[in-house]
Amino acid sequence: MKQNKTNIERISGFCLIGTGVFATLGFLIHPHDATSQNQVMWMVGHLLIMTSLLANSIGLTGLYFSCSEKLGKLGLAGFLITSFSLSLYIGKLYWSGFIYPMVALEHPEFIEAFGFGPGSDPKDVKLKTVFFSGAFSFVLGHLFLGGALLRAQIFKATPIWFVITGAILVGVWPLLPNIVQMLSVFVSLIYAIGIVWLGFLLIFSSQELQKTLNTE
Repeated sequence: MKQNKTNIERISGFCLIGTGVFATLGFLIHPHDATSQNQVMWMVGHLLIMTSLLANSIGLTGLYFSCSEKLGKLGLAGFLITSFSLSLYIGKLYWSGFIYPMVALEHPEFIEAFGFGPGSDPKDVKLKTVFFSGAFSFVLGHLFLGGALLRAQIFKATPIWFVITGAILVGVWPLLPNIVQMLSVFVSLIYAIGIVWLGFLLIFSSQELQKTLNTE
C-alpha cells in the first residue's frame, strides 16, 4: 500500500510540474487572434494548454488521493469542483483551438450571431452561463481544495497560496478587457509557479516515503 502511495505521489508530482511547463509554453506562443498567418501557432498553443490541463487533472487527482483522509469534505468538494472545471476548460479550448478557426473562415456569420469569437463572449444568456461556469468553478474548486490543504498543513503554505491566487486570476481573466487578456502568460505564470512547486514537494514526499520503506 505504501509503495503504491509512493508511485502515485511521484507520478502526480511530475504531472503537476508538466502542468506549469506546458501552460507557460502554450501561453507564450499563443497569438491573441486566429488568422491565416498565425493559425499553426494558434493550434499549437491551444494543444500545449490542453495538455497542461490534462496533466493538471491527473496530478491533482493523485495529490488528492495521496492525502484524502486529511483533507476532509472541504478537500473532496474542492477536488470534484476543480476536476469539473478542468473538463470544461478542455472542451472550450478544443472549440477555440481547432473548430473555431474553420467555422470563422467558412461561416463568420455564425460566430457573429452567437458571439463565439476567440474571447468567447456568448450573447445567449444560457450559453454565457455555461461558458463562465468553467471559470467560476475553477476559482471555487481551488479555494476549497487550497483551503483544505492549508488547514491540513501537509505542504508549505507558500506554493498553495500561489496556486489559489493564480486560480483566482485565471478565473476572472475572461471577464477582463482584451488588452488585459493579452497578458495571459503573466497571469498563468503565478498559477504555474505554485503548481510546479507543489509537484516538487510531492516528488520529495515520495522519495522520503521510499527511504522509509527501504529501511523497514
